[in-house]
Amino acid sequence: MKIISFNVNGFRSAVKKGFHQWFSDESPDILSLQEIRAEWSELTDEDRALLSSEHDVCWFPASKKPGYSGCATLVRKGLGCTQSPGVGVPEFDEEGRLVVTEHPAFSLIAGYFPNASEKLSRLDYKQRFSQWLTAEIARRTDKPLIIVGDLNVAPEAIDIARPDSNHKSPGFTDEEREDFRAYLRAGMVDVLRERQPTTEGLYTWWSVRGGARARNVGWRLDIFLVSPSLTSHVRSIEHQTHVMLSDHCPIALTLEGPYGA
Repeated sequence: MKIISFNVNGFRSAVKKGFHQWFSDESPDILSLQEIRAEWSELTDEDRALLSSEHDVCWFPASKKPGYSGCATLVRKGLGCTQSPGVGVPEFDEEGRLVVTEHPAFSLIAGYFPNASEKLSRLDYKQRFSQWLTAEIARRTDKPLIIVGDLNVAPEAIDIARPDSNHKSPGFTDEEREDFRAYLRAGMVDVLRERQPTTEGLYTWWSVRGGARARNVGWRLDIFLVSPSLTSHVRSIEHQTHVMLSDHCPIALTLEGPYGA
């Protein structure tokens, strides 16, 4: 089973850059999209047909501010999943933050985590979101859990090209990094870092300024977290840095064994 997460930085923008071909080539079993920035009705007939021909689509745009945020999860038809837009917390759901998918063998929480924003104006909001998620991780003990999306935090210095100059920048504050560590203490595993603990340059987002992507001056913001019982069933995890449809790149995780069906 191949699960892909991709912050498309505007779905319609990504379509203009070649999303249709990428999606057809990858043919993921599960796809999480972030920053969709569009209502389902605003997509073209071709877009909707592409997304829904082989997948059940849970499209969850922001209701509070149209054209902002939003996420979606696509699940291949026949996998026996149920999907729920939102988590029952109005301040998160009105921004289209998360879709929850219940698979027979695991649960998936996927979406677009808040950005602390300029001057850390939304740090309190982001921390409330993180505290809710930590409690949710602790609550979900019935089956394995996968969390994925644009987490909007570079967890450690190795996850950012210039840690010293960004110590107090949104996405790399002490508070946000500590909140990420709380996910790990609650029982999740950062599967990429489990396998490549000392590998530098593994980034998923680059500024559009100054040729940052070409020079690989980036941040690792898009992350898979999995329950410990799943780690031995992860066949591969990759950053698709060659995909240039957004300022983020897709990340892909492949499961095998009983969790790969």
